[in-house]
Amino acid sequence: MERLMIEGGTVVPMTGQSDVYPNGVVLVDAGRIVYAGPREGAPDLPGARRIDASGKIVMPGIVNTHCHAAMTLLRGYADDMRLMEWLQTRIWPAEARMTPDDVYWGTALAAYEMLSGGITTFLDMYFPADPVARAIQDTGIRGIVARGIIGVGGPSAALSRLDESREAFHRWNGKAGGRITFMVGPHAPYTCPPDTLLACAELADELGVGIHIHLSETREEVEEARRQWGKTPIRHVYDLGLMKGRHVVAAHCVHADDDDIAILAETGTGVCHCPVSNLKLASGRTPVAKMRRRGVAVGFGTDGASSENTLHILGSEMRIGAIQAKELEGDPAVFTAWDAVTMATIEAARVLGMEAEIGSLEPGKKADIILIDTERPHLTPNHDVFSLIAYSALPSDVVMTIVDGRIVYENGRLTTMDGREIMARVREAAARLVRS
Repeated sequence: MERLMIEGGTVVPMTGQSDVYPNGVVLVDAGRIVYAGPREGAPDLPGARRIDASGKIVMPGIVNTHCHAAMTLLRGYADDMRLMEWLQTRIWPAEARMTPDDVYWGTALAAYEMLSGGITTFLDMYFPADPVARAIQDTGIRGIVARGIIGVGGPSAALSRLDESREAFHRWNGKAGGRITFMVGPHAPYTCPPDTLLACAELADELGVGIHIHLSETREEVEEARRQWGKTPIRHVYDLGLMKGRHVVAAHCVHADDDDIAILAETGTGVCHCPVSNLKLASGRTPVAKMRRRGVAVGFGTDGASSENTLHILGSEMRIGAIQAKELEGDPAVFTAWDAVTMATIEAARVLGMEAEIGSLEPGKKADIILIDTERPHLTPNHDVFSLIAYSALPSDVVMTIVDGRIVYENGRLTTMDGREIMARVREAAARLVRS
């Protein structure tokens, strides 16, 4: 594994709002950060490959806390519909026709897209687990695999999905130099009866991993939960014991009330905020600023490309999420550019329980790094680097993406696989899926 010296750029390590180093240096050895800061005081790193970062921002890789990666296959297939109609009439029928090979290529395309826009880590919920893990291995991205578990179809169907999750964990967890890890993925309370949710909790305990679940995504979901259980989905899952003593990552939580937010804070549950998908599906606006004031860790997520249409946080989720948070509370100061960049990096890492390894450029952490080219009209001038990142930067401004100290994307090209082949395979599979 080669040593790297990234020099001459504006280093933004995300260790504090005042920690910005023009003409800074980042040193990488054996896949980990050795140094990130001003040029003065940087230690020697003999034999390092020198990367000229002049005119560029050097910052931690972006963390995507919620994704359905292989849904790139259905991008643009079913737009402008309400969530349940969209799922039941278009998405679930098409997904039922997907082969493991389709899932592999769809996930590879997602990884290519994410790396091109500076995302170095993602949490994925999809089916089945093996092709997702293989795509993570081959593309060079870092990924957490949560095999989606749905409890409909009887107890035997749920048990087989749990068994598949267990087997995939033992095959893949910790592989690809540690880039592949796992969570247990019960889809949602409305697709998983209590016995399935409790079985998922038992499996998570057995494997020593966290739980990823959708909660309170739509108003209709919450209303149905109140009719069925007399409580919100978040309170329902809490009362079942799923959130107690476990690391839980909850997607959406759009319609979390004050009691729900108190539960999220009490249990240390991390929240995945997917503003573009939620707005496009008219699901609502997540009370992100209120959650964060209460101590809930929140990170940006993209959801799937069939609802968000792209898998980008830079220029998409980050910008729209920040603007939405301001509008929701009627206060432009309630959510700042620093807050937005934090939620895309170190706070997102905290949501995933990975803040000791990724999310900031600090000695000993994984060398997941991106370079953003600021020699662009829309990034000129640079009065405030966090404003530039949160409100102005686009995915296409990313010119280099590094994962584990390895350059996996550079100047428009994926270095680990043939990007043209990935796109060709996805076009072929997508045409077949929607024709069937």
